[in-house]
Amino acid sequence: MIGHHAQHAIRCQAEVGEGPLYDAHAETLYWVDIPAGHLWRWSRAERSMVYQAIGEPLGSVALIEGGGLLLATRRGILVQPTWSDLPRLWSAVETDLATQFNDGKCDSRGRFVAGTAAVDPRFTGSLYRVDHDGSTHRLFGDIGMSNGLDWSPDDAYFYHVDTLSQTVRRYEWDADEGVPHHPVPFIEIPPGDGLPDGLCVDSEGCLWLAVWGGGEVRRYAPDGRPLGAISVPTPNVTSCTFGGPRGTTLFITTAALAAPGHGGAGRFAGDVFVATTPVTGQRRPPFPRAGIPAELLEPRAPEF
Repeated sequence: MIGHHAQHAIRCQAEVGEGPLYDAHAETLYWVDIPAGHLWRWSRAERSMVYQAIGEPLGSVALIEGGGLLLATRRGILVQPTWSDLPRLWSAVETDLATQFNDGKCDSRGRFVAGTAAVDPRFTGSLYRVDHDGSTHRLFGDIGMSNGLDWSPDDAYFYHVDTLSQTVRRYEWDADEGVPHHPVPFIEIPPGDGLPDGLCVDSEGCLWLAVWGGGEVRRYAPDGRPLGAISVPTPNVTSCTFGGPRGTTLFITTAALAAPGHGGAGRFAGDVFVATTPVTGQRRPPFPRAGIPAELLEPRAPEF
């Protein structure tokens, strides 16, 4: 795998592309442009790509069972019943702080876990769990910049990135309660290499970590040993997820922010890349529909 290069796949020039999510049933990739508040969608079957403006910074997205999307934004947790509908606020989070949601995804029970990042250095972020009824539970705080997160296939461990501490921490995960315990430093990125950003865990329990400024996605064994890297032809690599028809395609998001303005690195900055891997990702359930208030899921006719 060492020396493997990602291929350019989708032109979108996102300021900060993040949070890729693959819907295997619909063969559709979703991702966000955080500061622009753009939600992107690419359909493999239709070879179509569109985005919509959410109207506020957008950190991450999750699928809702039976259709629709759960969005983690500046205001909190929003529900978008269909692609053509505007999202509606379900649960306000940290509206009195200079923070906004960043990376998040559903755990094995369909609960949504996402963290906040400060937009003012006087503040810090926190990690939250959103239960099926929309209630939010603060799991821990004092995070410089909450970023990538995922779980081991056996649900024994939870991995979480604090970008500003240069560290991926591993927690023991209580899957029944949805609570992490006993953090230990798991992977530390030397400052000269870049910053740890988004991550995902494959079906073998190995971590795939995007390195902002490093132009690569690194793979680590379950014991933390480096196993190799995928090179990306633009420096600010932000996150990755598995998808594609066989589940072995690694979709990689990048950022145009702070990237070179010319040459290949600048030309591809903010786009989505792909790499074929020998492993698959994990299949996680969508967020359950039953606990979402019916009025948030009702499509609304456009107003003229």
